[in-house]
Amino acid sequence: MTGRICWLSLGLAWAAGPVIAQRAIENVPGVLAERIEKPPELDGLVNEALWSAIEPAKDFIQQNPDEGDLSTERTEVRIAFDDSNLYFGIICFDRQPENIVVTQNRRDGSLIDTDSVQLLLDTYNDGQNAFVFGTSPTGIEFDAQVTKAGQTRGSGGGPARAGGAGGGGAQRAGAAAFNLNWDAVWRVRSQVTARGWESEIVIPFRTLRYKAGADQTWGLNISRNLRRRNELSFWSPVSRAFRFTQIELAGKLHGIEAKTHRNLKLLPYVIGGVSQDFRLAEGRTKRKINGGLDLKYSLTPGLTLDGTVNTDFAQVEVDDVQINLTRFDLFFPEKRPFFLENSGFFEFGSPREVEIFFSRRIGLDENRQEVPIDGGARMSGKVGKYQVGLLNMQSRDVEGRAPANNYTVGRVSRELPNRSSVGLIAVNRQSVGSLEGVGAFNRTFGADANIGIGKYGNWFNYVAGTQTPDLDGSAHAYSSRFDYDDATHRVSVSYLEVGENFNPEVGFVRRVKFRKPSASYRYTYYPKKGAWRTIEPHSFFQNWYTLGTNEKESGFEHFHLDSRLQNGGRLGLAYNRNFERLRAPFGVFPGVEIPVGAYQFGETIANFESDPSATFFGGGTFAVGDFYSGDITAYSLTGGARKGQNLTWTLTWTRNIIDLPVGEFHTDLASLRFNWSITPKSYFQTLSQYSNRTNQLSHNIRLGLLSTSSTGLFVVYNTGMLMRDYLDPHVRERRLETQAFFVKFNYLLDY
Repeated sequence: MTGRICWLSLGLAWAAGPVIAQRAIENVPGVLAERIEKPPELDGLVNEALWSAIEPAKDFIQQNPDEGDLSTERTEVRIAFDDSNLYFGIICFDRQPENIVVTQNRRDGSLIDTDSVQLLLDTYNDGQNAFVFGTSPTGIEFDAQVTKAGQTRGSGGGPARAGGAGGGGAQRAGAAAFNLNWDAVWRVRSQVTARGWESEIVIPFRTLRYKAGADQTWGLNISRNLRRRNELSFWSPVSRAFRFTQIELAGKLHGIEAKTHRNLKLLPYVIGGVSQDFRLAEGRTKRKINGGLDLKYSLTPGLTLDGTVNTDFAQVEVDDVQINLTRFDLFFPEKRPFFLENSGFFEFGSPREVEIFFSRRIGLDENRQEVPIDGGARMSGKVGKYQVGLLNMQSRDVEGRAPANNYTVGRVSRELPNRSSVGLIAVNRQSVGSLEGVGAFNRTFGADANIGIGKYGNWFNYVAGTQTPDLDGSAHAYSSRFDYDDATHRVSVSYLEVGENFNPEVGFVRRVKFRKPSASYRYTYYPKKGAWRTIEPHSFFQNWYTLGTNEKESGFEHFHLDSRLQNGGRLGLAYNRNFERLRAPFGVFPGVEIPVGAYQFGETIANFESDPSATFFGGGTFAVGDFYSGDITAYSLTGGARKGQNLTWTLTWTRNIIDLPVGEFHTDLASLRFNWSITPKSYFQTLSQYSNRTNQLSHNIRLGLLSTSSTGLFVVYNTGMLMRDYLDPHVRERRLETQAFFVKFNYLLDY
């Protein structure tokens, strides 16, 4: 059900003989990269003489299930380079190659529920920034960018709640620190062989950012996922307290001699299509032919300039439909390619609650309708020990809807030892159009300090203020949060305050005029044997108090006995207690309005999930309890099936049945996803979504044929259908309200 359920997901022996002694995590391993004169043939077979002459990275150590033991299957990774490229030869030995698990076969697909390998490259050797490259037995391309030492910042750590009252925790879970939307130019081939599965990877130096010079040392870590045993192991050991993206735990890659590579990438695009809106009396059909250009140039090996002319808005994916049972705005994440890359450099604030810069404010109005962008530029990267980001964009005037605006964002962060940093941000929106009036502006300024304390502690802080004409005083926001996580105990304590006139118009603020203390604690028990891998009792508390009166406005308490099975499934039982003070009537559903008053209500919840890598998989939640002055029964079910590694169907259905003194209603939200990974670089996908709140059924059908990175040919068809007239065929309402068909082609010119 749309958000009535809360639980925290915690991500996540070549030993056939006697018990193996544990290797201390403090012993940092190292490996030497060898210069080669002739590159290997990229065929996914690590059998050439040049590979056998190189000493591999090996002796991987388990994180799960048997922390500290050698992995049950050997892994060997050999590394070579020439003047242009970095090469990896990977052998994942497996005594049962017929049982290798492959659950999907698409670019940037999740590597959690499939056999896979990931490489983390800390090219500055600073423990703060890294690139991740991953692949599977079918040779998919998975790449990402890690910043901020891989640390989630600005989130209170509470459970996500997308339908209950209150705020809930960050649903993005540090997405800006781990940017999966970074797409690189590199190549990979993999094959299943008699000794397991093997992979060869070629990464051009110009794809990376680094300090040029001879005999460099980079940070390096390698992870292997052996899915049938649900075993995760690392070349440089990572305890259960940390994730792969904890860059400071990486080992060392020696001997690299990477030269300076100036790189210019041009990404032209062209799009053509037709859209129809049958709700309009006239002008229903619009034809569109458009084009534009993005470019990327390496100013230095660590600093990149990006430019855009007539920015590409042609999203291949659509927003997920949401049901909102709260009185606060929903958050829709950014999906446009230009804004996604390097987004971590500009992150500031509390994700999905108080974000100082939110790129969806540029080029999209309040109804998520396009406001054309004429052009812009972004400079981002690393200069010495500083992370810098500068963005400037110019939007166009849309008569009667939006004025032309210029947007400027500046961000600088000074990196310090032990995952620490201090930084500043400034955001300016300046109206240059006639609709709002020349001279209208909005400005936001902020400073943050993030301090690593020992191995397991992190202290995150920020303060910000806004300037808006006709809004004076109480225009501040500040937050302080301390996190401690040693794998057994996880503690988070935080405080957030937002003034009444805090108004970051190029950001996202869920509510204003409050102070919010929060606290959470999780204990994780690891059984030594049996069906359970972890048992995780935890609790979470947060309360909102009105500034000035100090009156309690909202509250949320969460108590959960959760558990994880050895196969990756979950079982849990939880209780939530909510408080809401309504100072104005709240329209929770069309025709149903909850009156002013103070409401205390709670719910009991059960959650389950099966093995996510199985042919047939499923999960769900069931909740029963109170909702304001009435009752709620809620279900959320997910089920799916996969055929081999290429075909996947996933169906979700959420229902909230609510009985209030002022009226009864129910909400339904359903979606069906289909994915056919024709090859690792081509796919056919559909997404159908239905919401009874809008009585709309929508379809998104897309074909993607990728060439390099995430560029290529895309064919997309979208529809929006009104469902009311299916109940009464005599009602004169069109069943098909909107439809759009477009073809987009973009191509990467890499110089």
